[in-house]
Amino acid sequence: MLLVTGDDDLLLQREVDRQLSELAEADPELAVDRYDVSELEQLPELRTTSLFGGRTCIVLRGVEGVSGDLKAEVETYLEAPSPDAILVLVARGVGKVQKIAKLAAQQGEKVEVKTPADWDDRGWDRLIGEEFRRLGRKADATAIAAIRTHAGTLPSAIASQVGTVCASHPDVAVVTGEHVDAVVEGQGKASGFAVADAIADRDPASALVALRGALAAGDAPLAVLGAVTFRLRQLLQVRSGASPKEAGIRPGRRYDDTKRQAAAFHPGELAWCHDRLAQLDLELKGSELPDDLVLEVGVLEVATSTEVGAPWNPLVPR
Repeated sequence: MLLVTGDDDLLLQREVDRQLSELAEADPELAVDRYDVSELEQLPELRTTSLFGGRTCIVLRGVEGVSGDLKAEVETYLEAPSPDAILVLVARGVGKVQKIAKLAAQQGEKVEVKTPADWDDRGWDRLIGEEFRRLGRKADATAIAAIRTHAGTLPSAIASQVGTVCASHPDVAVVTGEHVDAVVEGQGKASGFAVADAIADRDPASALVALRGALAAGDAPLAVLGAVTFRLRQLLQVRSGASPKEAGIRPGRRYDDTKRQAAAFHPGELAWCHDRLAQLDLELKGSELPDDLVLEVGVLEVATSTEVGAPWNPLVPR
């Protein structure tokens, strides 16, 4: 019994593949079937031996959305699982399936896959290095730094660009930053967090450049908005006196920079920006205008320093 949880589909899939590889090494005859809860009305048979004589392994994805009879059947099975089968549950969060999560942890193992925090340089470097190793390649520090510059903190973009670089240089023993730059056109971006940092610096021009680079590289508008909202929330917390740990910021220079950025906002301006981002979220989900246009207007507004209550005019410096 194995429960794999996390907040990113690609990282979840990587962990499931790793777990299945280990299981296959221990039992070469293991029969693996994969399902999504949306495809099923009942749990596949786990109490009978595989037709090929090996143990049965069922991978069930999307468990966070399981409901009705299927949810009840999974809970019943977990109360007395078969010793001759392996059930792998994959979920993006367990808030709505806490009983399943509790039973799974009691009966087997729980693995939590965490996306590195935006400031966790070692975590992102390790993730990129693992992507190169998964493809049987080595990458030096300059290659890892180049991937981070181009792909930012979006695991799917990292995986895509690592795959592209490796395919474009099949005979290179050690991939370098020059190899990465030769294949991946620079967008001047580091995902939505580059947009967020430009907003925090009250630099609308840089924010728009970073935004267009992020969108051109495939970042979803809502993902960019999420990064901006996260950064603005940190500024609000630091402005109110939160410690580095409470604000989720690395102590030292990063925290000091955030304090400096927060102090540059006019009284009430951070709260206004937070409200504007909430409004922008609704607009992205319901507006008939193109998402990139809606997002550009919103980013320009929150990146431009303005006194709360004063008419907003991006052509008039504040």
